Amino acid sequence: MKRGRAAIAAEIAGGVQAIERATGRRPVGFRAPGYTITDEVFSVLAEQGVRYDSSVFPCPAYWAAKAAAIGLIGLRGRRSHSVVDTPRVLGAPTRPYRVGTPYWHRGAGLLEVPVQVTRGLRLPFIGTSLTLAGPSRARWLARGVVGEPLVNLELHAVDVLDAGDGLGAIAPYQPDARVSRQRKLDALAATLEVLRDEGYAFVRLDEAATHLATSLG
Repeated sequence: MKRGRAAIAAEIAGGVQAIERATGRRPVGFRAPGYTITDEVFSVLAEQGVRYDSSVFPCPAYWAAKAAAIGLIGLRGRRSHSVVDTPRVLGAPTRPYRVGTPYWHRGAGLLEVPVQVTRGLRLPFIGTSLTLAGPSRARWLARGVVGEPLVNLELHAVDVLDAGDGLGAIAPYQPDARVSRQRKLDALAATLEVLRDEGYAFVRLDEAATHLATSLG
C-alpha cells in the first residue's frame, strides 16, 4: 500500500534528521528504497530542500528480475514488501536530467542522476551486479559505460562484505551475500581500474550533482 503525502513527508524529514544527527551533516541527495519513486515523492523532496535525487533506474533486466522475484514469492504463499516501479520508467533518460511530470520525462524540476546502466542493453551497473559478475565480467560491464559523461556507481556496505561478516542470515535469499569478500573487492578494483585508465575522476555524488546543476541550469 502506498503512503499518503503527509506520511511521505514525515518519513523523509525523519530520515534527514537522523542522518544529520549521526553525521553532523544534512544530506542533500535522496535515493528511494528499491529505486521506486513517484511524482509525489519528487514534490516532497523539492519542498524539503533536497538538491538532487538518484532513484530512477531505467534498467529492463533489473525491472524484470525484481518483478519475477516478487511473483515467485507470491506463488510460494508469502508476501513481499517490495514494490515494482511502473514499466514506463524504462524509457527514462539514462543521463542526468531535470525531471518533469511524470518523472520519467525531462522537465524543469529536481535534478535526477539516474542509477547507472550500460549503453545499448541498459544492463545494471551497480555494486551488486559488478560483484556478482566477478572481475573479468565487471571489466566488460565497465567498458559498457566508458564514454558516458558521468558514471554513477552506486555501492552498498554489503558490496564489500560476505557471509563471514554477519550476512549468513540473508545468504540463502541474496546471492551476492554468498560471494566472498575478496572476490567482491577484486571485481570492484577491476571496475575502477577500467574507469581510471579511461581518465575518469572519482568524486562524491553530491559533488557531481553540484556541477550538473550548473551545467543543466
